[in-house]
Amino acid sequence: MQKTWVNGQFTDTAESVIPVTDRGLTLGDGVFDTMLAQDGKPVWAREHFARLSYNASMLGIDFTLDFEAIAETLLEQNDAAQGRYAVRTTITRGSGARGLMPPDTVKPTIIMGCAPAPQKTNRVELVIAQTVRRNEHSPLSKIKSLNYGDNILALIEARDKGAEDALMLNGAGHVCCATAGNIFVQEQDRLLTPPLDDGVLSGITRQKIIESHDVTEESIAPERLFEADAVFITNSIQGLRQVKRIDHTYFQKAATLPNI
Repeated sequence: MQKTWVNGQFTDTAESVIPVTDRGLTLGDGVFDTMLAQDGKPVWAREHFARLSYNASMLGIDFTLDFEAIAETLLEQNDAAQGRYAVRTTITRGSGARGLMPPDTVKPTIIMGCAPAPQKTNRVELVIAQTVRRNEHSPLSKIKSLNYGDNILALIEARDKGAEDALMLNGAGHVCCATAGNIFVQEQDRLLTPPLDDGVLSGITRQKIIESHDVTEESIAPERLFEADAVFITNSIQGLRQVKRIDHTYFQKAATLPNI
């Protein structure tokens, strides 16, 4: 039976509960992280926990968590010692009375669960979302908050147009990211990615590539994508995936995917 770690205890996932007054449920007042585990071992756990802690601090949520140890035990509890798994950690501000203002005293809700990681798609088809844009002026655009409505709408648009994912632009019309991943562009011998100030989430895989390769961070107009040699997107679960097409433009040249 599937197990989930909730507020210090492992429970059967189907029987796990949180109060209906939890602000993560009523207001999206919280953050989350999704980390890859390979053969029972979390990948880049220290980096994921550092980002999770920073994201929570942006909302003023304080918590303590033996992150990596709990993740490893969770994987054991779910017989996930072999293969690829996605470990999701959710932190909410906890329960509170009706209204937007957080209560003076709160006890965060902490949930960690795991599930088999989806099979990797090597060549992904994208569209540029027309229904929504990322707000580069909002601090929420730079953290993994529980407010993912824009990303969901963009992904629904992609599905309706026969694509697997959508690229999202910001208010200035610059390319930001996919709905759940960062974007890199190859132009001859240059490797580019949008800067965080454009409303980009600081992905762990993105950061690893920047640290180990010569990457230029600069704003990218959508028209520039169609003239690129190759495009690829990244996230912690799927790794690096080459883009097959964007809208009606197909990329024939294979991307030179960096090692990380």
